[in-house]
Amino acid sequence: MRKLFITVFMVGLELFCAAQTNNNLSPKMEAFKQYCENVSKAAANCDVDVLADCISQWEPAQYDATGAVITGEKFVYANEEINYTPFGSLQKNDADQEATLDGHFKFLPADVDTLIANNCEPVAIAEAHQLRAGENHCEYLVSALQAKGKASYSTRGSGRIEMFVVSENGGKVNLSIHSIERNYKKEITGETTLSDAAPEGKDAAQLVWEMSRNGEIEFTIENTTDAEISFIVVKNL
Repeated sequence: MRKLFITVFMVGLELFCAAQTNNNLSPKMEAFKQYCENVSKAAANCDVDVLADCISQWEPAQYDATGAVITGEKFVYANEEINYTPFGSLQKNDADQEATLDGHFKFLPADVDTLIANNCEPVAIAEAHQLRAGENHCEYLVSALQAKGKASYSTRGSGRIEMFVVSENGGKVNLSIHSIERNYKKEITGETTLSDAAPEGKDAAQLVWEMSRNGEIEFTIENTTDAEISFIVVKNL
C-alpha cells in the first residue's frame, strides 16, 4: 500500500511539474521579456546606468546617403541575439480603448537610446527600421490603453506559439487568447482558450500553447489600472 501511495504521489508530482513548465518561454523570448521588464522599471526611475547596460549590446542599423541599409540593426541581451520586427499580419478587432503613445514608454532599444540621450525625457522618434540579415525571431506591437481599457487583435500562427505582454512601470495588464484551427474545408478542427490574468492584473503575463496547423489567433490585452499605460506584446516567429 505504501509503495502504491509513493508511486501515485510521484506520478502526480511529475504531472504537476509538467503542467508548471508548459508555459515556459524559449530562451530568446525569455531574454526579451526580461529586457522589457528591466528597461520599463529603469526608465520610470531614470536609472540611466541600467538603461545603458540593457542596450550595451545593441547596434543600430547603418544607412548610406540614399537611405539603403548598410548593416542591419543587431540586439543581444542575456547572451541571446534577438531579431524583432513589427507584427506582419495584425488586425485590430476592438481597439477603441487604445490611447496615444505620447509621453509613454516605448520599450525598444532605439527608444531607450533616445531616453538616455535626453535624460529620460520621452521624445517622438521615427519608427526604427527593423531590417537585418538573418532570421527574425519574434514580432511585436507597442501600444497604449486607456484607464481600465482593453483591446483585441488578430494574427496567425502555427506550431509552438509563445506570447508575452509587459506593461510600462506602474501598470498592470492581463493577457488572454483564443485560437482557431481549420482544415481545407474551413471546418474548425481545434480551438484553444487560455488566460494569464489576475483581478488586479500583472506587471507581465505570458502564454504558450501548440497549434497543429496554421490558424487564427485572437488575443486581448487588458489594463486593470486607473491610469493610461503603454505595453509591448511579443509573439515568437
